Amino acid sequence: MIKAASPAARAARWPLGFAALVLAYGAFDYSLASNMRRANPEAAYRARPTDPGAVAGAMTDRMVARNQFNASADDASNARAGLRQDPLNRVLLRTLGVHEEVNGRTPAAFGSMQLAHRVSRRDSITELWLAEYHRRQDNPVKALVHYDAAMLVRPDLQKVLFPQMVPALASAKFRAAVRPYIVRGASWTPSFVGTAAGANLDNAASLVRPVLADMAGGVFDQAFSSIVYRLAARGDGAQALAIAREAFAGLDQNAFQRAGWSKVNLDSRMGPLAWKFNQSVDVSSSLDRQGNLTIVVSPFAAGSAAQRTFMVTPSARYQFSYKLRSAAGQQSAQLRWKAECVNETASTTLGEFPSQLQPGQAASGALIDIPAGCYLMRLIANVAGPDAQTASEISIASLRLDRLT
Repeated sequence: MIKAASPAARAARWPLGFAALVLAYGAFDYSLASNMRRANPEAAYRARPTDPGAVAGAMTDRMVARNQFNASADDASNARAGLRQDPLNRVLLRTLGVHEEVNGRTPAAFGSMQLAHRVSRRDSITELWLAEYHRRQDNPVKALVHYDAAMLVRPDLQKVLFPQMVPALASAKFRAAVRPYIVRGASWTPSFVGTAAGANLDNAASLVRPVLADMAGGVFDQAFSSIVYRLAARGDGAQALAIAREAFAGLDQNAFQRAGWSKVNLDSRMGPLAWKFNQSVDVSSSLDRQGNLTIVVSPFAAGSAAQRTFMVTPSARYQFSYKLRSAAGQQSAQLRWKAECVNETASTTLGEFPSQLQPGQAASGALIDIPAGCYLMRLIANVAGPDAQTASEISIASLRLDRLT
């Protein structure tokens, strides 16, 4: 007789960590669950209780499609009978492991799960059980062997495993166990580092610092951008730049820190800390051969032409200056700079600085006072097109941001 354990019994018997992982696994594997239900594997099992395929189908249906993590004594007996016909059936070996686990015989369960793993690393439930077993044994090196195997077969397991793995980065032992997978470029590691950066900045920085040289090359750039920006936002600009220098090949730190645009501070790998130019039908910004910013604005159009976030010193005063030119004989677009103090989630306006440009060229600028606790300032160049028949072109040169106090 086939019996399923009650939810309360399953909760009492199974380690909470593994139970939560497998429940989540079953929740997102809709396609397999749907196919199992249509095929009615329980009926096939009742008809042929010792057939290896029927036993394996029913056990997988329970665990994946129905979230019933149990194997009775009859199930175990049938699995053993099936193994006599199919000794390398990973699901039957896993079924024996489940039976031993729910009956409190963890060493025997481990033996069966290890056999299933040796037969095939493609059974995600087996790999999850083994990973959780080694996690409970405080052996992250062995646990990660099985996390890696599970995510290799089922990349969607990242959404289940990362919430379990990221908090463990508080442990130096776990960070050390993860680094070899980063160095070899395991497929899940770029997403994992990015998730870690969003969860706990210090743990993420501690994870990557020893292997920065091995991570250069592109796949980790998005994660690095997040780490660098968040470090800068909390006032740790020196560490942010140190990580960027090692992680981003070819980054000239001194050139990057200059306010005026150049190839270096247009480097998109630095995220918001680099200049970003708007390219649209109404407002188009680009650098000319002299390194000046040329902005073309359609009549009556308005929008942002360029912006960049700068690392600044709290409670300091800065002189912002630039040269502005428009072509003679045309109505000029209007330029208005906006300065904001920004952090990871919000911004506060520090001031707006319009430029009253006449045809020709003029110097312009403003004094900007940085409030206490502000480590990042964003400058935005907003433009508005003229009341005219044709587009207007303006050029900005010699842009500087100099600390005065």
